[in-house]
Amino acid sequence: MRPYRYILNVLLIALVIPGLATADLRDRVENALATTNPNLSVEGIKDSPVQGVKEIKLSNGEFLYAEPGSDHIFSGRLLTFTGDSWQDHTEQRERQDRAQMLQDLDKGTAITYAAKGQEKHEIYVFTDTTCPYCKKFQAHMDEMNERGITVHYLALPRAGIDSAVANNMARIWCAEDPKAAIEDAFSGKPFSQEVLPCRPPVADQYTMAQTLGVSGTPSVFASDGRNLGGYMSPDELTAAIANTASLKN
Repeated sequence: MRPYRYILNVLLIALVIPGLATADLRDRVENALATTNPNLSVEGIKDSPVQGVKEIKLSNGEFLYAEPGSDHIFSGRLLTFTGDSWQDHTEQRERQDRAQMLQDLDKGTAITYAAKGQEKHEIYVFTDTTCPYCKKFQAHMDEMNERGITVHYLALPRAGIDSAVANNMARIWCAEDPKAAIEDAFSGKPFSQEVLPCRPPVADQYTMAQTLGVSGTPSVFASDGRNLGGYMSPDELTAAIANTASLKN
């Protein structure tokens, strides 16, 4: 969905120059971004978990790393080996940022299917009403709700924000009964709801998906920011939630 990976490769070449000091690190990265991709910017620079290495967060949610005074800057995963295993610091930071974004989300802008009985888990799913696997995911909704899983649907039209799909999803989110409207869309029925005055959140959720690094639909996130993956059956989803919940923070 985002052509950022190859852009970062160009950025690395642009930054392989002497004298990368802390004081001018932001300016050097910003200047390189202005050349390689003016849509990106530096959101913040802070110490990484590795002494002497700076973490540079970009506006698309990705991270770069640099040692002030060195000649190079790096993209990728920052890992620490402990015995026979490693700790992924980049994933931890990404998860923290994702969790914060989900926490800050106005749930009133999502189409929500609440858990039946006691809520055990809460997930956020970026969906597209024309996506075959999104339709399969919706077909399991009752079973997921029965298992105590609350599902918040967020809009991600794969064809882009100016597409016919995006316009249709905007009508769904502003429909008198959004759940009925999205169910009709998934099942191929024509739109029949009254559209109420509202500001559709489709553009905001599309941008949020890009920041979270979503590359397809459905894309499922746990409330703690963990990326659970794409389409899953109820059994697979339950196992994914249990597996990621058991991992160390």
